[in-house]
Amino acid sequence: MYDYVWKKLKILLGRFEKMEIKKLGIIANMKKKAINSIISEAIQIIPDQVELFGTKDVSALFGESKVKFSESFHECDTVVAFGGDGTILTAARIIEKDEIPLLGIKIRSLGFLAEDNLNKAINALFNGKFNIQERMRLEVINVDNEWGKKVTALNDVVIHGVGLSRVLHIKICINGTLLGEYLSDGVIISTPTGSTAYSLAAGGPIVTPVGMKAFLITPLCPHSLSVRPVVISGEQSFQVEVIEAAEKTLITIDGQETRDIHIGETLTFSKSSKVTKLIVTENYNFYRLVRKKLKWGGVLRKR
Repeated sequence: MYDYVWKKLKILLGRFEKMEIKKLGIIANMKKKAINSIISEAIQIIPDQVELFGTKDVSALFGESKVKFSESFHECDTVVAFGGDGTILTAARIIEKDEIPLLGIKIRSLGFLAEDNLNKAINALFNGKFNIQERMRLEVINVDNEWGKKVTALNDVVIHGVGLSRVLHIKICINGTLLGEYLSDGVIISTPTGSTAYSLAAGGPIVTPVGMKAFLITPLCPHSLSVRPVVISGEQSFQVEVIEAAEKTLITIDGQETRDIHIGETLTFSKSSKVTKLIVTENYNFYRLVRKKLKWGGVLRKR
């Protein structure tokens, strides 16, 4: 009984014992300035006995003898993503099925998901000075469309119009109960992890991603003063129906992938059975991060 409770408590707090890393994957945004030298610096810190795997461009850069090519990274114990939050979102999608622990290292970007200090992050990874946070993913399915298979997102799914006529008429029901209908440029459905991304820019609230399971429904430029962002339990499912569409209406998944949606089609959202296991160094604090990145809570007047 004690072991079971301790295991559950560690999961809740994001704790993890020192992980034996024999195989490590590398995913990088190769468009970032000086990315070659940054990855080279990281490789020098990684112990020699660790076998390295990378995407096609990373493997081509360093050669198969040093970094083997891998498509899925399913054989890796952990994966390191070099870039901004976008690179981490890409990496999270690649390794989603296997739920491989993921460490992000920021390169000249705002970054809420990545570590700022390369040397500190890599050393912490191999010295066991880190935590693993299980970040909720959302799942969306459109049974009315040919892409009826499920897709998931770590940050958000955005329903929006493109072209000259972009206003959408949207209907949202939660567990079969009508939440409301409204005209808007679209709606953002985000996880707590995505609360500091597009949803925040659209006026949505900040929700701690550590241990929180919730959905944020944030309208985009609604044509009504009474329509405001809503936070609901991550254990609930809900439906978004397009009553009137724009000239072209899309859903965008994590800002990287799009699907068409048409009038009368309904998207069903729910919590995914898969999580993203995000590695953070042991001194990680979400609220301190918000203050630092967003200059949150500053007092302008002098004492």
